[in-house]
Amino acid sequence: MRTAAHRVRLIASAALLATALTTGAAATAAPHMPAPAAAPMSATAAAPTAAAAAAQASWPTVKSGQRGVDVTTVQLLLTARGHAVKADGVFGSGTVAKVKAFQKAQHLPTDGIVGPQTWTRLVTTLKPGTKGTAVTALQHQLTANGHTVKTDGVYGPTTTTKVKAYQTAHRLTADGIAGTNTWATLVRGGGGGGTPGGGAKLSDAQAAAKLKAAGISRVSSGNCTDRNRKNCTSLEGIRVGTVDGVIALKKKSGCKITVTGGTETNHAGGTYSHWNGYKVDISRTSCVTSYIQGHATKHHKRGDGAWVWRVTSGGKTVVDYADERWANHWDITYY
Repeated sequence: MRTAAHRVRLIASAALLATALTTGAAATAAPHMPAPAAAPMSATAAAPTAAAAAAQASWPTVKSGQRGVDVTTVQLLLTARGHAVKADGVFGSGTVAKVKAFQKAQHLPTDGIVGPQTWTRLVTTLKPGTKGTAVTALQHQLTANGHTVKTDGVYGPTTTTKVKAYQTAHRLTADGIAGTNTWATLVRGGGGGGTPGGGAKLSDAQAAAKLKAAGISRVSSGNCTDRNRKNCTSLEGIRVGTVDGVIALKKKSGCKITVTGGTETNHAGGTYSHWNGYKVDISRTSCVTSYIQGHATKHHKRGDGAWVWRVTSGGKTVVDYADERWANHWDITYY
């Protein structure tokens, strides 16, 4: 008969053998085990989606009845995408039809309106060496935003330099490649803000000559240009960026622009003031108002009751449009 001690030793041995067999089986099976499931997407990984949503929200809406460089851009891009249309800067019935045809081909809502979804399908990444109507569209946008370049449809060294300068001014990656972010910032509009050399100041004669060449007029109740008289409209000491911004506004909107206030006395003080050359007043026409409200974001109401419509780029305020309805003008600040 086996003793109790002997039975205990047998049980212990069996337990050790079972453990060894289990460990060996697990080791053999391990290489064939399926890979663990992927971890849930982190907030960091989801960031590009948020960035994409922000980019989507930044595109302007271009539709029937509008005029200007954004319309020309749409027309040139449509042609580049195989839906040829005359690039006359007028969003008429022919352009509506082409937009709808493009939207149908892209499986988008066929409303004939160029909003964020249509813009992102229309634009194409352009690099040095590229040629065609899409490049011409890019060159129109660069010129409208204060970086003048010949609209020859050739992405040569000059266009590359202008793209890099624009990207640097707007805190984009200055690689000379016109990708989605560069396109979105260009067509969002505003111009002037951050333009290289934008901080330099002009004499009244210099500023007036630039505005006149762009087809922009100036008026004053006193029919004078003395900045020390409140009833004059002076451009003495105005910043280059401010003048370029007004010119860009005219080119992009296709509207008649009339300057009614400049650097003369009797405006509010502060760093970003009329006197320091950051601000300009222009007549409040229906064309100008429609363009601003379609290309800027309603942001806040000032203490005097004027609603401010803002354009930003890279988290930085580029332009503020204050709607001074009681004075029948827009008070614009180019930062």
